[in-house]
Amino acid sequence: MLTQLLSSKPKGRLINLFLAHPNRSFALTQLRADSGMNTVLLAKTIKELRKIDFLSQTEKNRKKYYQVNKHFALYPELLSMLRKMKHSPADSMAKKAAKVGDCKLVVLTGVFAGHPRVETDVLFVGRVSGARLSKFLRFASKMAEAEVNYTVLTPQEFEYRKIMNDRFVKNILENNPVVVVDKTKNRSIAKLVYKL
Repeated sequence: MLTQLLSSKPKGRLINLFLAHPNRSFALTQLRADSGMNTVLLAKTIKELRKIDFLSQTEKNRKKYYQVNKHFALYPELLSMLRKMKHSPADSMAKKAAKVGDCKLVVLTGVFAGHPRVETDVLFVGRVSGARLSKFLRFASKMAEAEVNYTVLTPQEFEYRKIMNDRFVKNILENNPVVVVDKTKNRSIAKLVYKL
């Protein structure tokens, strides 16, 4: 099975992308951009990886999103191999989200974390630049192949909602979001979201 998984360089790049970002779910557009694979080869590879249960799939509005299946038989071995590599593939969405403004916390959730029912896909806590946010949302919508829902909260509002056990914030934090930026003084956020 391992030979089948690593039978070509492009397939290896794609697998490394999933392994390097296990809490992320990706639409085909971002997978094509981040892996460098052409559409035909990507579709074929995704089909093969789904067949052997390496990937799980979620859907929202008929759009499909793929994420590594952490219960896959060889997941621990593959993860161990990835950690020995000097260079792991970057997540272009996370890199761009981190540059939207002066934020204390930025998390990818919703369709980007394999939880399409969560009300928002990106949460920004802090000050955001309107122009950078617009640019990011255009990029994110293209990569997600759908409109991206986002939320901007002030640090005070976020802390208040967290203390009040607000359902919206609780739902985001309890559904394994991908933490892009965490400059919060309260490390309980890290404890809540880092459940690898």
